[in-house]
Amino acid sequence: MNSPEPADKLDVAQRITSELKGLPGNHYGKWLKDTVGQLKVSSPGIVQVLSGFKAPILTTNYDSLIEEVSGRDVATWKDFPLLQEEIQEPGKYVLHLHGHWKRPDSVIFGYKSYAEAIGEQSSQALLRSLMAVKSIVFVGFGAGLADPNFSSLGTWVASVLGESGTAPVVLVRDEELVRAEKRYTQLGYNVISYGSEYEDLEIYLADLLADSRELDDSIRIQFDWDTLTPMLMRLHRRIEKEFKPDFIVAMSGPGNVAPAYCLAHSSSDPPLLTAVTFPKRPHRSPSCIKFRDVAQSGGWAHHESTRWDVFLPNLISHFPKGARVLIFDDRAVGGRVQREVSKILAGYGYEVRRAALIVHPDCKDEVDFYEQVVVGDFGFPWGGKYGRNDPPAS
Repeated sequence: MNSPEPADKLDVAQRITSELKGLPGNHYGKWLKDTVGQLKVSSPGIVQVLSGFKAPILTTNYDSLIEEVSGRDVATWKDFPLLQEEIQEPGKYVLHLHGHWKRPDSVIFGYKSYAEAIGEQSSQALLRSLMAVKSIVFVGFGAGLADPNFSSLGTWVASVLGESGTAPVVLVRDEELVRAEKRYTQLGYNVISYGSEYEDLEIYLADLLADSRELDDSIRIQFDWDTLTPMLMRLHRRIEKEFKPDFIVAMSGPGNVAPAYCLAHSSSDPPLLTAVTFPKRPHRSPSCIKFRDVAQSGGWAHHESTRWDVFLPNLISHFPKGARVLIFDDRAVGGRVQREVSKILAGYGYEVRRAALIVHPDCKDEVDFYEQVVVGDFGFPWGGKYGRNDPPAS
């Protein structure tokens, strides 16, 4: 089991398979259920991103983790009609090239089962036609130098693809790039680095997905917590990787959950200051008027836009010059208020960056960190696109 050679690992797998299948009863199926069948998703973000491409997802894993997050059904290499359906209209199935634990007869776990899969002509022909016109991207394998799954799959792809089709792509970390290039470039693969850490893979794929999306203003997107949590974690990683703020200014009132969530995962624990915002209304409440008077007399910075009154705590002017400040909003639709607050903070001599979970395409170039560009209407669990469900400014 400790041998680095893929052939030795496959030999052990074959011995395990033969031993369990040789016992009376369904010991092999029970073993798969009690091991692979018990796996649970801990980080759903990368699967959510992969599902967003609306492309066939092929995996060598036996588990149901992708299905659990994506909502797709299982199809194995033995299910030719389902393979055909998924390739023609992607999005319904996850294609398990090495089988699935609920179908023990489909699981490739040794030489004999691998030979059976290679010899299955219908699925081979279908996947050969797919790879002749589409590029296969290997995600999450790393350099794969000692992974028997990748080794066998790589051999299989080479035999299917031959001299035609589009070159497969292998995504690896920076430190794996040189070794992976030596191994796979000679086989006709393209090797691309996605970053220095495993966590960078999700960000890399999310950026590819964003570049491939067509913006549609006719669709309303309703973000739920299951979707938002991975998005917030990706945004947090982007900020941590490039800009560690000395303090954060949260802008959105109820939407301050976005910067607060990211702050909870911060390694540097910067202080979070909250801007107090009031929507511009003809008849302001007595409490709002009283707060305005107190803030103005207390030296709070004030910005007034066509739709909002924004007050910044007087403490905000007392950080040392050169301090790094991040203006953090859950959304940037017009971007005007963030822009003006940025000018106020820059006037104190601070290094200012801007972040928002969702941005409109018209202002995305001036926001330093964001997770998704949305042109149409959208909603969060805590409010709508324009904040407190107000209509857009005329």
